[in-house]
Amino acid sequence: MAYARRIVKRPTIFICHSSSDKPFVRDLVSRLKVDGVDSWLDELEIHVGDSIHGKINEGLKRSDFFTVVLSRASLASRWVQDELASASSLEKYSQRGILILPVLLEECDIPPLLLDRRYANFKDDPESAYQELLDAVRHHFSKNHPGADFTGINVQELTDDLITRAIADPETLKTLPPRHFEELIARVLSRAGYEVILTPATRDGGYDIIARHQLPLFGSQRDQILVQCKRLSRPVGVSEIYSLIGVKMANGVNKAVLVTTSRFTATAVHAAHQGGISLADGEQIQHWLKEYWPSVSA
Repeated sequence: MAYARRIVKRPTIFICHSSSDKPFVRDLVSRLKVDGVDSWLDELEIHVGDSIHGKINEGLKRSDFFTVVLSRASLASRWVQDELASASSLEKYSQRGILILPVLLEECDIPPLLLDRRYANFKDDPESAYQELLDAVRHHFSKNHPGADFTGINVQELTDDLITRAIADPETLKTLPPRHFEELIARVLSRAGYEVILTPATRDGGYDIIARHQLPLFGSQRDQILVQCKRLSRPVGVSEIYSLIGVKMANGVNKAVLVTTSRFTATAVHAAHQGGISLADGEQIQHWLKEYWPSVSA
């Protein structure tokens, strides 16, 4: 199965933050780059002798998004306040525009300019927050750049080398970008005899894959099945199960599956059994990789 496609233009995010939050920001920039999103970061863009104000204004003007990392340190920074004010003006009055996407790193007072904004909550759930941030970038960028397509991945990401590493070390899958994990599960299902369709990376309706025809992994029925993929380190809880039950009911299907690199809590397992949701955890994924890539696992 080939999904690689051409991205006409990569989105750029201006990262506004306090210097004390650098470790988080550097990790965020690295993850975004893997997922096809460029970042404007002061330490990469401003060199000795450059005008700091000039470089910041230049970065704001060529960025599509402005992400402010909200922490107690950043809210005490005059630079952060000035950059946020500039971004707010550009968002309101510039023809080109820039969209502000707040990120909450720790408990703090939200600035008045952002009180009506939904933020990505990295404080309570970093993995879900990252996916929400990435989905927002893809959704809004695609509206302004119809030629952009984020469903593709680098071909080397799904080579036998990846499978070999994943079989040797299950933690490998937890480092994949969420979309790459969805692509991998789609390939597993395809090798198992399914006809699979990947949903768009944004506005996916609460499921990531539609599988049809023979279903040797989840029973003998031939109805279509909705598959949701959760590439997580934390255990999947009952809230994710209830959400998928709602998706299953809304789409009028008999079967839905939640696949995760992690595991499920006891209450999640019980809710899934009651709601007709099949579950596949990291251990099950390992079994599939060994079964459907025997030459690699040998």
